[in-house]
Amino acid sequence: MAPPAPSRNFEQNSPITTILRQICESYPESSCLRELLQNADDAQATEIEYVLDTKSYNDTPLIHEGLRQYHGPALLAWNNSVFTDKDFESLASIGDSGKRDDPASTGKYGQGFNSCFHWTDGPWILSRQWLLFLDPHRDWSLDCGRPGGPAYDVVDGQDSVEVQNHLKTFQSTKHDTSKAVNGTVIRIPLRTKAQAMKSKIVDREISTKEISEALHELGKEIREGGMLFLRHVRKVTARVDDNVLWRAEVVGSTDQDTRAMRSIPEAFKEMYTPHSQERRPEKLSKAFQVNVNFSVGSSSSVHTFAVQHCMTISSSYPALNKWAYKRKLYPWVAVAAPLRLPPHEFPRGRLFSCLRLPVETNQPVHIHGLFSIVPDRGRLSSSSQASSDLGAEWNHFMFKQCVSAAWTDLLVSRSPVAWSHERFDLWPRINVSDNREPWSSLDGLVMDQVIAQDLPVWSTPFHCVAAQDGYFAPRGEDTQTYGSAFGSARLPLVVLEPIFYEKLLDRASGLSKRIPVMTPQLLRQFLQSNDLDQESYGSSSLLLQYCLLDFIQGTVEAGTEARIDDEFRKARLWPTMQKLLVTLEENSLLLPRDTQELELFATSKPSQTLDLDSFTPQVSAFLQAYVEHHSKSIRYRKVSDMVADWQNIYPVKPLSPRVSVLARDTKDDTTLRKIWNWLCARFKEESEDLAIATKSLDQLFIVPLYRSRIARFASNDATQTTLLLQDDDWLRELLDDRMNNDKGTLNFVLDNEVLSGKTIKFLRSVASKRPDLAFATSDNLHSLLAWLATNRNAFKQLSSQCRNQLMQHLRFLTEQDTSLNNVSKSTLKLKLQQLPIFSQLHAEPPYE
Repeated sequence: MAPPAPSRNFEQNSPITTILRQICESYPESSCLRELLQNADDAQATEIEYVLDTKSYNDTPLIHEGLRQYHGPALLAWNNSVFTDKDFESLASIGDSGKRDDPASTGKYGQGFNSCFHWTDGPWILSRQWLLFLDPHRDWSLDCGRPGGPAYDVVDGQDSVEVQNHLKTFQSTKHDTSKAVNGTVIRIPLRTKAQAMKSKIVDREISTKEISEALHELGKEIREGGMLFLRHVRKVTARVDDNVLWRAEVVGSTDQDTRAMRSIPEAFKEMYTPHSQERRPEKLSKAFQVNVNFSVGSSSSVHTFAVQHCMTISSSYPALNKWAYKRKLYPWVAVAAPLRLPPHEFPRGRLFSCLRLPVETNQPVHIHGLFSIVPDRGRLSSSSQASSDLGAEWNHFMFKQCVSAAWTDLLVSRSPVAWSHERFDLWPRINVSDNREPWSSLDGLVMDQVIAQDLPVWSTPFHCVAAQDGYFAPRGEDTQTYGSAFGSARLPLVVLEPIFYEKLLDRASGLSKRIPVMTPQLLRQFLQSNDLDQESYGSSSLLLQYCLLDFIQGTVEAGTEARIDDEFRKARLWPTMQKLLVTLEENSLLLPRDTQELELFATSKPSQTLDLDSFTPQVSAFLQAYVEHHSKSIRYRKVSDMVADWQNIYPVKPLSPRVSVLARDTKDDTTLRKIWNWLCARFKEESEDLAIATKSLDQLFIVPLYRSRIARFASNDATQTTLLLQDDDWLRELLDDRMNNDKGTLNFVLDNEVLSGKTIKFLRSVASKRPDLAFATSDNLHSLLAWLATNRNAFKQLSSQCRNQLMQHLRFLTEQDTSLNNVSKSTLKLKLQQLPIFSQLHAEPPYE
């Protein structure tokens, strides 16, 4: 007995309009233009043109009167790649597109094209000889015997008036429709109000204004890099009728860049199309620079991007690879960095999966990858979606392994010019987004690769260096104060924002790597082996200050100041009065104690004298203390230095070695006064035994006399005794009249107007300790008598009162001199008798 027949049937099926409605609900309306662009790129088209045709066509007859409703305004999208038979077949299989099995295409769901049903109920496609009318509602195609999607051979039917009337609606693309079309035109008639009222897909009327606005938005997106990651399309145009809204073209900055850009599709096939025998590379990386030439009307602009592609074979997880490849997800990523931005413009990077996704990363680059994204391309798959754990894992792998590697490669490829262009503007930003986002950790991932591989990507003022070749410092007061000086020394200084600097030190520590942090000691080491050129003279003061900073601030161990001589020995850092920089090993350098000493010795050993004016106050104060106690290479001047270089300090030229007195140029009296002030201070510092110490001055013409003369310190003529009188000396008052009115006869009197009171006091002290010097003082009997004998003719005109005062003083000195004996008294008597200071008591000659 035969089995019973079914009484009823409940076959599962769904009207095509229901499927299309669900697609439109999943795909945002804003994706329509992008999907048309993506389809053109998958078809290997290099050019696409959008045309908003605002005209209506009323030609008759038509293939079917039901098509007249689609002869109004429409959006047409032309590209220069043909629709193949396989493409037509894929289009008929919604959700089961042939793209699923084509690794060279980006589309994964076979639904992108159908997003155009947001705007129409009946799109048309013209390619080669075929004109396809899609009629998902089947409200007219049933009459044609091919319900839902009848296609007509327009070449065979070119004599058909009906066909030609339909082809007229494609005239706005400006392509010849009288023969097979070498390209594809997708015509999207805009949904009318009447159609919206009965549509089972989208019940909304579409206006030409909406499409125009959408085209403007696409233009903005493309201008900001929307075409950067397409593999084939290089030119996009948008028109409204004959009016060009905008035109964009992506071209390589150089021929080499163009070749690299064009090699991406072939590289993709090489990596991800199954090979039978050929061995695929583990990694493929390509870098190039492109210009997005964008024009609107008569104005145009060029937006330049550095693009880095990186392709790897797979992840290290077989299960993840199997899941990903089944969904046409491959580890191909790229980053694109905008270059030559206007000052203070803040680039806002976005995510791409060939085309832009509605996701901002706030990073300085655009990031492309074949990520796991939800069907509407609105966001990445995340672990919060229960069914997408592998999708989230794939995205994690893509960012951690692939994007970070591509970004690192970008920094390397930009390193030859980054130091003079963007510096660190293209590095991943720190703390720019929610830590849960997969791109939030890129800063650390990229930094880890740079540190681990010691890549030369750290920008200095002159070039990019590897971490071990740079000197790192956070941007702050020190870099602001010393930055230009470091630059003059050509120091490879890497200045980072504080948050970036701290991040670097933290990541390096985790990798057990040492980062050379800028310190005074490091600068000293650098200058030991890197000579400053003489053009750096103006910066030497700040360089020296920084080199000494740890000593100045007292951060070095007490008692180690002597290290300075060793750590500075070869550093050409010391400014001299010759305006040249020298090292400590070339000469023993002389440090002026103050500006007065600097001026005094301005012409003495300028190649060894440090230029005090070139030092900062901090350096001057430190060196004064340091030289006093520690230095072997830098010292103060001593009396011996003045004696050795006397002719450069106070030039006088005696005609004969026997000459003890010369004419004095009174214009140099100020210098002479400064010399004596300096000598007094030095003798006080250097020695307590003035009798020995002052012998170094003996041959110097250094004692200023009245009548604009100058005498040797130690006279060669014993009869040339110089009288040293202080301003308050009673003898000075006694002799004022003689010195003022009879200068022609009064000899060898110290010119007090030239010297200071302290200097005169010092000379009197020297005179008391050195009887060999021909100096006389009012309180020394023998030296005073010697001077009086030299000038006896000058005292003949003294008044009786003055003579008596002088005699009383000589008597006092005689009585005080306990060293006198009979012999010396006789000598003293003879000396006194020669002085014209006695009064006549009787008239019997002879008398003196």
